Amino acid sequence: MNIEISPYSGEEDAAARALEELCVQGTTLKLKFRRPNFRARSELYENYRIYCARRDGELVGIIAGALKGAKLHGEDILALYVYDLRVHPAFRKMGVGKRLTNALLDDQGRDADCIYTLINGENEKALNLAGRNFDPKVSIPLTYALIPVYRKRREPATWRFDKAAKIRESYVQTQAGHEFMPLFNEEKQAGYVGSLVLEGRAGTGCSIWTNEDLLAEQIIRIPSRMKALRILFGLLKPFIKLPHIPAANEVILSWFLFDLHADSSQSLGSLLAAVNNYALAQGRTYLYVLLRNDDPILQQLREAGLRFFTFPYCFLAKGRAFPRESDNIYIDIRDL
Repeated sequence: MNIEISPYSGEEDAAARALEELCVQGTTLKLKFRRPNFRARSELYENYRIYCARRDGELVGIIAGALKGAKLHGEDILALYVYDLRVHPAFRKMGVGKRLTNALLDDQGRDADCIYTLINGENEKALNLAGRNFDPKVSIPLTYALIPVYRKRREPATWRFDKAAKIRESYVQTQAGHEFMPLFNEEKQAGYVGSLVLEGRAGTGCSIWTNEDLLAEQIIRIPSRMKALRILFGLLKPFIKLPHIPAANEVILSWFLFDLHADSSQSLGSLLAAVNNYALAQGRTYLYVLLRNDDPILQQLREAGLRFFTFPYCFLAKGRAFPRESDNIYIDIRDL
């Protein structure tokens, strides 16, 4: 099969977005991404590459990678994040993904100490593809917490807006032991919404991110149990406020929380009540936060009495230096 691998030029934007339409993510919950242009997400990074695979001029695959500095085990390293691997369904299991991965690694991988990726734990096709093409040396299980926004909550504490850099500083000071933290570049924060902190509680705050204009999520199919809930909630909606269950073809109006930290479950509940009300006023229906399975924030969420859904995610890495499974890794919000 004659497949040509070459750098992305921008002229392929329409074809790249059309390819994205064919690459549905997930199993029971299926979704795809909508972008204003294919490289909008990559432009969050200072040093990125995108490679394309073509057969007779037709775009049949694409991949992206971003090099960035990070701190790991007391050492300054270069990490390569590999993302946006898409292969046309008719050309899968033909080595297209492997050739794209090799082209990217031959370029940026030579300078990288660590090579990593993030994958939806329910996306079996992507996990299998990563196993064949990526050959990870460590797999760290993560949990996505999805907190529905559907009613105004009582705010037991006063709060104020702050700068993202201040929240990051507080996060680092109060959450010791994080590994794999990238350098903070305030100029590369195109999805940044704002940051909140509780008054008088220096150890409690978070920042907010949106992918609405970068990588919006569109639902293709929801599980049967969610369909049943959607019908039930629709019947009860005139009488009680309930979480919004998205329908097929609906774009999820979500915000991502990052640098989230709290000095207690009570403080976390107060902070998220403020974030909830802010999100509700802006028409959001879900708050997302990606955490390690053993992150204390997960337990604090439960202790705070918050209702949320979860689904699995995976951090995969290899290279000269990569996080250990026991490491408390930091998740770069730009990677989500």
